[in-house]
Amino acid sequence: MFRSKRPFCITLFLLVSCALSACENSRAASPQGPAAERWSQAHLEQVTATIQTQVEALRGEKYARPVDVEITDTRGFIEHATQRMAKLTTEAQLSAEEDVAKLLGLVPPEMDLWATTFAVLEGQVGGFYDPGNDTFYLMESFTGTLAKIILAHELTHALDDQLYDIDGTLKPLLKHRDRAAAFQAVVEGSGTAMMSQWMGAYGEPLSPAEAAQAASMGTESLSEAPPYVWKPLLASYTIGNTFLDRGYRMRKKDGLTFADVTRIAFQSPPRSTEQVLHPEKYWKESERDDPVQIELEIAPPADWKVLEESSLGELALTLMTEEPKEIDFSNPMALVFLKYTNAAARGWGGDSMVLLGSEEGRYLRVMTIWDSAKDADEFRAALEERLASWSRDVALLGEGGTVNLEPAAAAAPLAVSFSAWHGVSDAQLESLAKAVSVK
Repeated sequence: MFRSKRPFCITLFLLVSCALSACENSRAASPQGPAAERWSQAHLEQVTATIQTQVEALRGEKYARPVDVEITDTRGFIEHATQRMAKLTTEAQLSAEEDVAKLLGLVPPEMDLWATTFAVLEGQVGGFYDPGNDTFYLMESFTGTLAKIILAHELTHALDDQLYDIDGTLKPLLKHRDRAAAFQAVVEGSGTAMMSQWMGAYGEPLSPAEAAQAASMGTESLSEAPPYVWKPLLASYTIGNTFLDRGYRMRKKDGLTFADVTRIAFQSPPRSTEQVLHPEKYWKESERDDPVQIELEIAPPADWKVLEESSLGELALTLMTEEPKEIDFSNPMALVFLKYTNAAARGWGGDSMVLLGSEEGRYLRVMTIWDSAKDADEFRAALEERLASWSRDVALLGEGGTVNLEPAAAAAPLAVSFSAWHGVSDAQLESLAKAVSVK
Protein backbone atom coordinates (compact mmCIF):
# COMPACT_ATOMS: atom_id res chain seq x y z
CA MET A 1 0.00 0.00 0.00
CA PHE A 2 3.03 2.19 -0.10
CA ARG A 3 3.36 3.01 -3.77
CA SER A 4 4.66 6.56 -3.48
CA LYS A 5 7.14 6.53 -0.64
CA ARG A 6 10.23 5.46 -2.52
CA PRO A 7 10.83 7.40 -5.74
CA PHE A 8 14.19 5.69 -6.34
CA CYS A 9 15.84 2.34 -5.84
CA ILE A 10 17.77 3.32 -2.72
CA THR A 11 20.22 1.75 -0.31
CA LEU A 12 19.27 2.43 3.29
CA PHE A 13 18.27 0.33 6.29
CA LEU A 14 19.46 -3.12 5.31
CA LEU A 15 22.82 -1.78 4.20
CA VAL A 16 23.45 -0.79 7.81
CA SER A 17 22.75 -4.24 9.20
CA CYS A 18 24.65 -6.06 6.48
CA ALA A 19 27.63 -3.76 6.78
CA LEU A 20 27.79 -4.24 10.52
CA SER A 21 27.52 -8.00 10.10
CA ALA A 22 30.43 -7.92 7.69
CA CYS A 23 32.45 -5.92 10.17
CA GLU A 24 31.69 -8.25 13.07
CA ASN A 25 32.36 -11.40 11.07
CA SER A 26 35.60 -10.23 9.49
CA ARG A 27 38.90 -11.38 10.87
CA ALA A 28 39.98 -7.86 11.73
CA ALA A 29 38.81 -4.33 11.13
CA SER A 30 41.06 -1.68 9.68
CA PRO A 31 42.48 0.80 12.16
CA GLN A 32 40.61 4.02 12.78
CA GLY A 33 42.95 6.33 10.90
CA PRO A 34 42.04 9.85 9.76
CA ALA A 35 38.69 10.68 8.22
CA ALA A 36 38.53 9.47 4.63
CA GLU A 37 38.59 12.05 1.86
CA ARG A 38 35.48 12.33 -0.25
CA TRP A 39 35.68 10.60 -3.60
CA SER A 40 36.27 12.55 -6.77
CA GLN A 41 34.10 11.96 -9.81
CA ALA A 42 37.01 10.25 -11.55
CA HIS A 43 37.57 7.87 -8.63
CA LEU A 44 33.85 7.07 -8.44
CA GLU A 45 33.83 6.18 -12.13
CA GLN A 46 36.91 3.99 -11.72
CA VAL A 47 35.46 2.06 -8.77
CA THR A 48 32.10 1.77 -10.54
CA ALA A 49 33.69 0.16 -13.59
CA THR A 50 35.42 -2.41 -11.38
CA ILE A 51 32.28 -3.30 -9.43
CA GLN A 52 30.21 -3.51 -12.62
CA THR A 53 32.58 -6.21 -13.84
CA GLN A 54 32.32 -8.01 -10.50
CA VAL A 55 28.51 -7.88 -10.52
CA GLU A 56 28.49 -9.28 -14.06
CA ALA A 57 30.71 -12.16 -12.95
CA LEU A 58 28.52 -12.98 -9.95
CA ARG A 59 25.23 -12.65 -11.80
CA GLY A 60 26.31 -14.26 -15.07
CA GLU A 61 24.69 -11.46 -17.07
CA LYS A 62 26.11 -8.45 -18.90
CA TYR A 63 25.29 -4.76 -18.81
CA ALA A 64 24.04 -3.47 -22.13
CA ARG A 65 25.82 -0.15 -21.56
CA PRO A 66 27.90 1.64 -18.91
CA VAL A 67 26.05 3.14 -15.95
CA ASP A 68 26.23 6.90 -15.42
CA VAL A 69 27.33 7.78 -11.88
CA GLU A 70 27.36 11.04 -9.96
CA ILE A 71 28.16 12.28 -6.47
CA THR A 72 25.39 14.22 -4.76
CA ASP A 73 24.37 15.61 -1.38
CA THR A 74 21.18 15.78 0.67
CA ARG A 75 19.91 18.79 -1.24
CA GLY A 76 20.52 16.99 -4.52
CA PHE A 77 18.69 13.92 -3.25
CA ILE A 78 15.65 15.98 -2.24
CA GLU A 79 15.58 17.75 -5.60
CA HIS A 80 15.79 14.50 -7.53
CA ALA A 81 13.25 12.80 -5.28
CA THR A 82 10.77 15.65 -5.68
CA GLN A 83 11.13 15.63 -9.46
CA ARG A 84 10.84 11.86 -9.63
CA MET A 85 7.70 11.78 -7.49
CA ALA A 86 6.15 14.42 -9.74
CA LYS A 87 6.74 12.10 -12.72
CA LEU A 88 5.27 9.03 -11.07
CA THR A 89 2.36 10.43 -9.09
CA THR A 90 0.15 13.48 -8.60
CA GLU A 91 -0.56 15.76 -5.66
CA ALA A 92 -4.06 14.29 -5.50
CA GLN A 93 -2.66 10.76 -5.22
CA LEU A 94 -0.22 11.78 -2.49
CA SER A 95 -3.02 13.47 -0.58
CA ALA A 96 -5.24 10.39 -0.95
CA GLU A 97 -2.49 8.14 0.38
CA GLU A 98 -2.15 10.32 3.46
CA ASP A 99 -5.94 10.34 3.92
CA VAL A 100 -6.06 6.54 3.77
CA ALA A 101 -3.18 6.12 6.20
CA LYS A 102 -4.90 8.36 8.74
CA LEU A 103 -8.32 6.78 8.28
CA LEU A 104 -6.72 3.38 8.90
CA GLY A 105 -5.15 4.72 12.09
CA LEU A 106 -1.62 4.08 10.82
CA VAL A 107 -0.46 7.69 10.98
CA PRO A 108 -1.17 10.22 13.77
CA PRO A 109 -3.90 12.68 12.74
CA GLU A 110 -1.62 15.70 13.07
CA MET A 111 1.36 14.23 11.18
CA ASP A 112 2.54 15.53 7.82
CA LEU A 113 3.12 12.15 6.21
CA TRP A 114 5.36 13.30 3.38
CA ALA A 115 7.52 15.61 5.50
CA THR A 116 8.08 12.72 7.89
CA THR A 117 8.82 10.32 5.03
CA PHE A 118 11.42 12.64 3.54
CA ALA A 119 13.01 13.15 6.96
CA VAL A 120 13.45 9.38 7.26
CA LEU A 121 14.85 9.05 3.75
CA GLU A 122 17.25 11.95 4.23
CA GLY A 123 18.70 10.30 7.31
CA GLN A 124 18.95 6.86 5.74
CA VAL A 125 19.90 7.11 2.09
CA GLY A 126 23.44 6.11 1.14
CA GLY A 127 22.91 6.12 -2.59
CA PHE A 128 20.14 5.77 -5.13
CA TYR A 129 19.58 4.63 -8.67
CA ASP A 130 17.06 6.57 -10.73
CA PRO A 131 15.47 4.37 -13.43
CA GLY A 132 14.07 7.54 -14.98
CA ASN A 133 17.49 8.68 -16.19
CA ASP A 134 19.58 5.50 -15.85
CA THR A 135 21.91 7.16 -13.34
CA PHE A 136 23.35 6.12 -9.98
CA TYR A 137 23.95 8.79 -7.33
CA LEU A 138 26.31 8.25 -4.39
CA MET A 139 25.83 10.44 -1.34
CA GLU A 140 29.02 12.45 -0.91
CA SER A 141 29.57 11.44 2.73
CA PHE A 142 30.17 7.79 1.79
CA THR A 143 33.60 6.50 0.82
CA GLY A 144 35.68 3.36 1.19
CA THR A 145 34.06 0.01 1.88
CA LEU A 146 30.62 1.47 2.63
CA ALA A 147 30.54 3.23 -0.72
CA LYS A 148 31.51 0.00 -2.49
CA ILE A 149 28.72 -1.90 -0.72
CA ILE A 150 26.26 0.76 -1.84
CA LEU A 151 27.60 0.55 -5.39
CA ALA A 152 27.16 -3.23 -5.50
CA HIS A 153 23.52 -2.84 -4.46
CA GLU A 154 22.67 0.04 -6.78
CA LEU A 155 24.57 -1.29 -9.77
CA THR A 156 22.40 -4.39 -9.49
CA HIS A 157 19.39 -2.11 -9.89
CA ALA A 158 21.02 -0.65 -12.99
CA LEU A 159 21.57 -4.15 -14.43
CA ASP A 160 17.99 -5.16 -13.66
CA ASP A 161 16.74 -1.93 -15.21
CA GLN A 162 18.68 -2.54 -18.42
CA LEU A 163 17.43 -6.12 -18.59
CA TYR A 164 13.83 -5.72 -17.41
CA ASP A 165 12.86 -1.99 -17.49
CA ILE A 166 11.99 -1.25 -13.86
CA ASP A 167 9.85 1.81 -14.60
CA GLY A 168 8.04 0.10 -17.45
CA THR A 169 6.84 -2.55 -15.01
CA LEU A 170 6.28 -0.25 -12.05
CA LYS A 171 4.16 2.47 -13.62
CA PRO A 172 1.09 0.32 -14.44
CA LEU A 173 1.23 -1.14 -10.93
CA LEU A 174 1.21 2.17 -9.05
CA LYS A 175 -2.58 2.26 -8.95
CA HIS A 176 -2.50 -1.13 -7.21
CA ARG A 177 -0.79 -0.48 -3.88
CA ASP A 178 -0.23 -4.09 -2.89
CA ARG A 179 1.04 -5.18 -6.29
CA ALA A 180 3.40 -2.21 -6.45
CA ALA A 181 4.76 -3.10 -3.01
CA ALA A 182 5.27 -6.71 -4.13
CA PHE A 183 7.22 -5.59 -7.20
CA GLN A 184 9.35 -3.21 -5.15
CA ALA A 185 10.25 -6.19 -2.98
CA VAL A 186 11.53 -7.98 -6.08
CA VAL A 187 13.60 -4.92 -7.04
CA GLU A 188 15.15 -4.44 -3.61
CA GLY A 189 15.44 -8.16 -2.98
CA SER A 190 17.55 -8.49 -6.11
CA GLY A 191 19.81 -5.62 -5.03
CA THR A 192 20.15 -7.01 -1.53
CA ALA A 193 20.93 -10.54 -2.70
CA MET A 194 23.68 -9.35 -5.04
CA MET A 195 25.05 -6.98 -2.40
CA SER A 196 25.42 -9.92 -0.01
CA GLN A 197 27.09 -12.05 -2.69
CA TRP A 198 29.44 -9.22 -3.57
CA MET A 199 30.41 -8.70 0.06
CA GLY A 200 31.22 -12.38 0.39
CA ALA A 201 33.32 -12.44 -2.78
CA TYR A 202 34.95 -9.01 -2.88
CA GLY A 203 34.08 -7.13 0.31
CA GLU A 204 36.65 -5.76 2.73
CA PRO A 205 36.34 -5.28 6.50
CA LEU A 206 34.76 -2.03 7.64
CA SER A 207 36.99 0.28 9.58
CA PRO A 208 35.73 1.31 13.04
CA ALA A 209 34.90 4.72 11.58
CA GLU A 210 32.81 3.17 8.82
CA ALA A 211 31.04 0.87 11.26
CA ALA A 212 30.19 3.86 13.44
CA GLN A 213 28.93 5.78 10.41
CA ALA A 214 26.70 2.89 9.38
CA ALA A 215 25.38 2.43 12.91
CA SER A 216 24.39 6.09 13.22
CA MET A 217 22.52 6.40 9.94
CA GLY A 218 19.29 8.22 10.68
CA THR A 219 18.26 6.31 13.79
CA GLU A 220 16.70 9.40 15.32
CA SER A 221 14.39 9.97 12.34
CA LEU A 222 13.30 6.33 12.50
CA SER A 223 12.37 6.48 16.16
CA GLU A 224 10.20 9.53 15.52
CA ALA A 225 8.25 7.98 12.64
CA PRO A 226 5.39 5.46 12.81
CA PRO A 227 6.02 1.97 11.38
CA TYR A 228 3.84 2.84 8.38
CA VAL A 229 6.61 5.15 7.17
CA TRP A 230 9.68 2.95 7.56
CA LYS A 231 8.61 -0.67 7.97
CA PRO A 232 7.37 -1.27 4.39
CA LEU A 233 10.63 0.22 3.11
CA LEU A 234 12.67 -2.17 5.22
CA ALA A 235 10.36 -5.04 4.31
CA SER A 236 11.15 -4.67 0.62
CA TYR A 237 14.80 -5.49 1.35
CA THR A 238 14.33 -8.32 3.80
CA ILE A 239 11.28 -10.16 2.50
CA GLY A 240 12.32 -9.43 -1.08
CA ASN A 241 15.69 -11.07 -0.49
CA THR A 242 14.03 -14.05 1.20
CA PHE A 243 11.47 -14.34 -1.61
CA LEU A 244 14.19 -14.71 -4.25
CA ASP A 245 16.37 -16.95 -2.09
CA ARG A 246 13.48 -19.29 -1.30
CA GLY A 247 12.49 -19.27 -4.95
CA TYR A 248 15.97 -20.38 -5.94
CA ARG A 249 15.99 -23.13 -3.33
CA MET A 250 12.61 -24.39 -4.52
CA ARG A 251 13.40 -24.23 -8.23
CA LYS A 252 17.08 -25.19 -8.49
CA LYS A 253 16.00 -28.83 -8.75
CA ASP A 254 14.46 -27.77 -12.08
CA GLY A 255 17.86 -26.53 -13.22
CA LEU A 256 17.17 -22.84 -12.57
CA THR A 257 19.96 -20.50 -11.51
CA PHE A 258 19.51 -17.51 -9.20
CA ALA A 259 19.60 -15.31 -12.31
CA ASP A 260 16.77 -17.40 -13.80
CA VAL A 261 14.68 -16.98 -10.67
CA THR A 262 15.32 -13.23 -10.71
CA ARG A 263 14.29 -13.04 -14.37
CA ILE A 264 11.03 -14.88 -13.67
CA ALA A 265 10.20 -12.55 -10.77
CA PHE A 266 10.83 -9.44 -12.88
CA GLN A 267 9.01 -10.65 -15.98
CA SER A 268 6.03 -12.07 -14.07
CA PRO A 269 6.03 -10.23 -10.72
CA PRO A 270 4.26 -11.56 -7.63
CA ARG A 271 0.71 -10.27 -7.52
CA SER A 272 0.59 -9.52 -3.81
CA THR A 273 2.72 -9.00 -0.74
CA GLU A 274 1.18 -12.26 0.48
CA GLN A 275 3.11 -14.09 -2.23
CA VAL A 276 6.31 -12.31 -1.21
CA LEU A 277 5.77 -13.02 2.48
CA HIS A 278 4.95 -16.68 1.73
CA PRO A 279 7.15 -17.53 -1.30
CA GLU A 280 5.63 -20.98 -1.80
CA LYS A 281 2.39 -19.22 -2.80
CA TYR A 282 4.25 -17.89 -5.84
CA TRP A 283 6.99 -20.39 -6.63
CA LYS A 284 5.18 -23.71 -6.04
CA GLU A 285 2.55 -24.39 -8.66
CA SER A 286 0.67 -26.71 -6.29
CA GLU A 287 0.42 -23.92 -3.70
CA ARG A 288 0.08 -20.93 -6.02
CA ASP A 289 -2.31 -18.44 -4.42
CA ASP A 290 -3.19 -15.40 -6.53
CA PRO A 291 -5.38 -12.79 -4.82
CA VAL A 292 -9.14 -12.93 -5.14
CA GLN A 293 -10.39 -9.98 -7.18
CA ILE A 294 -13.25 -8.19 -5.44
CA GLU A 295 -14.97 -6.23 -8.19
CA LEU A 296 -16.86 -3.23 -6.90
CA GLU A 297 -19.64 -1.09 -8.22
CA ILE A 298 -19.03 2.51 -7.16
CA ALA A 299 -21.64 5.24 -7.55
CA PRO A 300 -20.65 8.30 -5.48
CA PRO A 301 -23.49 10.58 -4.38
CA ALA A 302 -23.68 14.17 -5.57
CA ASP A 303 -20.66 16.32 -4.63
CA TRP A 304 -18.56 13.22 -3.88
CA LYS A 305 -15.95 11.56 -6.10
CA VAL A 306 -13.62 8.58 -6.10
CA LEU A 307 -10.20 9.66 -4.82
CA GLU A 308 -8.67 6.19 -4.94
CA GLU A 309 -9.54 2.57 -5.60
CA SER A 310 -6.87 0.01 -4.72
CA SER A 311 -5.90 -2.97 -2.56
CA LEU A 312 -4.17 -3.00 0.83
CA GLY A 313 -2.74 -6.52 1.04
CA GLU A 314 -1.28 -8.67 3.80
CA LEU A 315 1.64 -6.40 4.65
CA ALA A 316 -0.61 -3.38 5.22
CA LEU A 317 -3.16 -5.37 7.20
CA THR A 318 -0.31 -6.62 9.38
CA LEU A 319 0.55 -3.01 10.21
CA MET A 320 -3.09 -2.41 11.10
CA THR A 321 -3.29 -5.35 13.50
CA GLU A 322 0.17 -5.72 15.04
CA GLU A 323 0.89 -4.84 18.65
CA PRO A 324 3.12 -1.76 19.05
CA LYS A 325 6.63 -2.71 20.12
CA GLU A 326 9.59 -0.74 21.40
CA ILE A 327 12.54 -1.00 19.02
CA ASP A 328 16.11 -0.08 19.87
CA PHE A 329 16.98 1.84 16.72
CA SER A 330 20.48 2.47 18.04
CA ASN A 331 21.10 -1.23 17.34
CA PRO A 332 20.65 -1.75 13.58
CA MET A 333 20.78 -5.52 14.02
CA ALA A 334 17.45 -5.29 15.86
CA LEU A 335 15.85 -4.47 12.50
CA VAL A 336 16.91 -7.82 11.06
CA PHE A 337 14.53 -9.75 13.32
CA LEU A 338 11.36 -7.76 12.65
CA LYS A 339 8.22 -9.66 11.63
CA TYR A 340 6.16 -8.57 8.64
CA THR A 341 3.08 -10.71 9.08
CA ASN A 342 1.02 -12.03 11.98
CA ALA A 343 -1.82 -14.42 12.74
CA ALA A 344 -4.44 -11.75 12.08
CA ALA A 345 -3.19 -10.97 8.57
CA ARG A 346 -2.22 -14.48 7.45
CA GLY A 347 -4.85 -16.22 5.36
CA TRP A 348 -5.59 -13.02 3.42
CA GLY A 349 -7.44 -13.85 0.24
CA GLY A 350 -7.91 -10.42 -1.29
CA ASP A 351 -9.34 -6.98 -0.62
CA SER A 352 -10.63 -3.85 -2.25
CA MET A 353 -10.37 -0.35 -0.85
CA VAL A 354 -12.23 2.75 -1.99
CA LEU A 355 -11.68 6.32 -0.80
CA LEU A 356 -14.45 8.80 -1.58
CA GLY A 357 -14.09 12.52 -0.98
CA SER A 358 -16.07 15.74 -0.93
CA GLU A 359 -14.93 19.27 -0.24
CA GLU A 360 -15.19 18.69 3.52
CA GLY A 361 -15.38 14.94 4.04
CA ARG A 362 -13.68 11.62 3.48
CA TYR A 363 -15.21 8.13 3.42
CA LEU A 364 -13.10 4.96 3.29
CA ARG A 365 -14.59 1.52 2.64
CA VAL A 366 -12.52 -1.67 2.79
CA MET A 367 -13.81 -5.13 1.91
CA THR A 368 -11.63 -8.17 2.61
CA ILE A 369 -11.96 -11.86 1.82
CA TRP A 370 -10.14 -14.64 3.69
CA ASP A 371 -9.04 -18.20 2.98
CA SER A 372 -11.15 -19.63 5.81
CA ALA A 373 -13.74 -18.57 8.36
CA LYS A 374 -11.06 -18.96 11.04
CA ASP A 375 -8.79 -16.51 9.21
CA ALA A 376 -11.66 -14.03 8.90
CA ASP A 377 -12.51 -14.37 12.59
CA GLU A 378 -8.88 -13.75 13.61
CA PHE A 379 -8.71 -10.59 11.52
CA ARG A 380 -12.04 -9.34 12.85
CA ALA A 381 -10.96 -10.00 16.45
CA ALA A 382 -7.74 -8.04 15.92
CA LEU A 383 -9.69 -5.07 14.54
CA GLU A 384 -12.10 -5.21 17.47
CA GLU A 385 -9.19 -4.99 19.91
CA ARG A 386 -7.99 -1.70 18.45
CA LEU A 387 -11.39 -0.29 17.54
CA ALA A 388 -11.59 2.16 20.45
CA SER A 389 -8.16 3.75 19.94
CA TRP A 390 -8.60 3.69 16.16
CA SER A 391 -11.93 5.52 16.44
CA ARG A 392 -10.39 8.13 18.75
CA ASP A 393 -7.70 8.88 16.17
CA VAL A 394 -10.20 9.16 13.32
CA ALA A 395 -12.39 11.45 15.44
CA LEU A 396 -9.51 13.95 15.47
CA LEU A 397 -9.49 14.15 11.68
CA GLY A 398 -12.74 16.07 11.44
CA GLU A 399 -16.32 16.46 12.56
CA GLY A 400 -18.10 13.17 13.13
CA GLY A 401 -15.00 11.09 12.53
CA THR A 402 -15.40 7.44 13.49
CA VAL A 403 -14.92 3.82 12.41
CA ASN A 404 -17.49 1.11 11.70
CA LEU A 405 -16.60 -2.58 11.73
CA GLU A 406 -19.48 -4.24 9.92
CA PRO A 407 -21.15 -7.17 11.73
CA ALA A 408 -20.26 -10.69 10.69
CA ALA A 409 -22.72 -12.14 8.19
CA ALA A 410 -23.61 -15.83 8.27
CA ALA A 411 -24.07 -15.73 4.51
CA ALA A 412 -20.49 -14.47 3.99
CA PRO A 413 -18.26 -16.12 6.63
CA LEU A 414 -15.05 -15.33 4.72
CA ALA A 415 -15.72 -11.58 4.47
CA VAL A 416 -14.73 -8.77 6.82
CA SER A 417 -15.59 -5.18 5.90
CA PHE A 418 -15.14 -1.85 7.62
CA SER A 419 -15.48 1.86 7.00
CA ALA A 420 -13.95 5.03 8.42
CA TRP A 421 -15.01 8.60 7.77
CA HIS A 422 -15.10 12.20 8.87
CA GLY A 423 -16.97 15.29 7.69
CA VAL A 424 -20.01 13.18 6.80
CA SER A 425 -23.60 14.01 7.76
CA ASP A 426 -26.07 11.29 8.75
CA ALA A 427 -27.91 11.69 5.46
CA GLN A 428 -24.68 11.48 3.48
CA LEU A 429 -23.56 8.43 5.44
CA GLU A 430 -26.57 6.43 4.32
CA SER A 431 -25.90 7.34 0.68
CA LEU A 432 -22.18 6.62 0.97
CA ALA A 433 -22.79 3.19 2.50
CA LYS A 434 -24.84 2.32 -0.59
CA ALA A 435 -22.33 3.91 -2.97
CA VAL A 436 -19.84 1.04 -2.76
CA SER A 437 -21.03 -2.52 -3.31
CA VAL A 438 -19.74 -5.80 -4.65
CA LYS A 439 -20.80 -6.48 -8.24
